Amino acid sequence: MVIDHTGGLIYGKITILYQNIILNLKILSVKRKVKYVMRYYIKKIISVCMLVILVSAMMTGCFPTTENKPNSNSSFSENSSSEVNNQNDASKFPTYIEDTDIEKLTIKANVNIPADFDINQKVSIASAKPLNWDKETIVSGISNGRQVVDEFSGENTGPNDLFYSYTFDDDSNLTFYLGLGSVSYYTEMETEYQYAYYFDNYENFKYEDTLKKMFSDENIDGIEKSNAVNNANQVISLLEIDDILGEPQIYSMDAASVNFLQDEYDARDKYGNKVNKWSDEQEAYLLIYPVLYQNIPSLCMNANGENELISSSKVYFVYGKKGLITFNVSGIFDVKCTVQDSYTYSPLDAIQSVKDSFENLIMDTEIEISLIKLAYITRYDFDNITEWQIEPVWFIEGKYVNAASDSVDGKDNLVDQNYTKIISAVNGETVPLVSIGG
Repeated sequence: MVIDHTGGLIYGKITILYQNIILNLKILSVKRKVKYVMRYYIKKIISVCMLVILVSAMMTGCFPTTENKPNSNSSFSENSSSEVNNQNDASKFPTYIEDTDIEKLTIKANVNIPADFDINQKVSIASAKPLNWDKETIVSGISNGRQVVDEFSGENTGPNDLFYSYTFDDDSNLTFYLGLGSVSYYTEMETEYQYAYYFDNYENFKYEDTLKKMFSDENIDGIEKSNAVNNANQVISLLEIDDILGEPQIYSMDAASVNFLQDEYDARDKYGNKVNKWSDEQEAYLLIYPVLYQNIPSLCMNANGENELISSSKVYFVYGKKGLITFNVSGIFDVKCTVQDSYTYSPLDAIQSVKDSFENLIMDTEIEISLIKLAYITRYDFDNITEWQIEPVWFIEGKYVNAASDSVDGKDNLVDQNYTKIISAVNGETVPLVSIGG
């Protein structure tokens, strides 16, 4: 009721002001006075309209996206051009940072910034919700003439996190996880040979060249790479997510590479038995599409923060000699509105935040930082998983080195354990991390 009354009063004022303009125009005959009155009341109307917009924004918690000028402590001035911006700020976005100012903190880090990202653009924290899939259309398109022989639905983690599962007559399955913005598809080939086991984890997505080292760039005999791409793009169009994906990275999951990984990691099935070796019949192309927000890719890491979950967005396809083997699309969202925006917090500023956090500490272990990466994360409360916050961040990672276990104090040996820090690229605040998952 308060909202309705406020809106009524404000729009009532607009009506009264308009009537006053007409009345004054009739009374005043002097041209100068007419212009004065017009200017006065038009300014009043504009002020009241702006008040309406502000009240609306405060009630929704979101603000309209505007081209706001930078604050006074920014290196941008009101009249600065893109040329000046580049001149002033390019040095704060290096591709490599080396620093040893803080004792026991060594920074020798590559800085990964997406090629299409403009360092002078604004970045935004956005309020979002999981994408609402058109299930009937997608099931019909994926079926490709096959019949649905089983269909069921239920709760995944709660009443706001529902799933819908469809099994086709060849035992392949398509499942929607509405609370996660996810769709997954698997066939008997995926069930038997577990393709995702060999690549789908946090460590493999952390560095740009990890999967290239795992799988060759060779073509696979008997499979046209163009067919794999065309098939994946058809599914992407069916899901209507074309506009948020970058170009795919394509890897060859050849038998020799996979069998080597099986031996290296002693791969076993759910019963504890060694998995079967691959032949050329199991070989397939792996296509990974980066999910983009403001030309920034998702950070493929899941973690627990303080009373919140931090998750990622992923899209991948596996295509073999008999066609599509599996695909997974997860963490896809609709942006509702902008919560906060600013010019991009630089990697040098992010590293300074790390240094500041160690300045007054006496560290028992040494830390070496080796990676600084611009990405976005999805954040949501444990109790409200369908209200998401999308936030560009600087992902900073290194390792603890020269650490020794202390049996007296019961301290853990941290040698070679990861050091991870996430700092907002919008406001420079540190995102608290409690634990890191896959």
